Amino acid sequence: MLTSLYLGLLTLVFFKISLDTIKLRQKNKISLGSGPNDEIAGHVAAHSNFQAYVPLFGILLYIYEGSELAFPMIIHALGLSVLSGRLLHYLGIKDTKAPNFKFRSVGMRLTLIPLAILAILNIANFVYVTRIKG
Repeated sequence: MLTSLYLGLLTLVFFKISLDTIKLRQKNKISLGSGPNDEIAGHVAAHSNFQAYVPLFGILLYIYEGSELAFPMIIHALGLSVLSGRLLHYLGIKDTKAPNFKFRSVGMRLTLIPLAILAILNIANFVYVTRIKG
């Protein structure tokens, strides 16, 4: 199952973001939010942004993979896009002193476009199974 590959890889990225955030919190003795520390703010934002998009992506990808319309190459393209997008977004947002808006912007596009594609593919599968195929 290809979804497990991409969710496993995305979990490793999330693990890295989490460790970086925890280290900064310990270093600066800030337990919640970012406090007055702008350095932590970028990590906290990347962490929460990841948590917002990846679970929805995983659910949609899993449903699509189990559908009659699924193609492995589409799953790989969408999985690689979101994996790349989450990495670029993190690299673009984590350094609040010198943010890389290009990485952040491209990272969000590489995340949001696959979500929209998966939404359309899952709706198309629903229509196919319930209306066309019968």
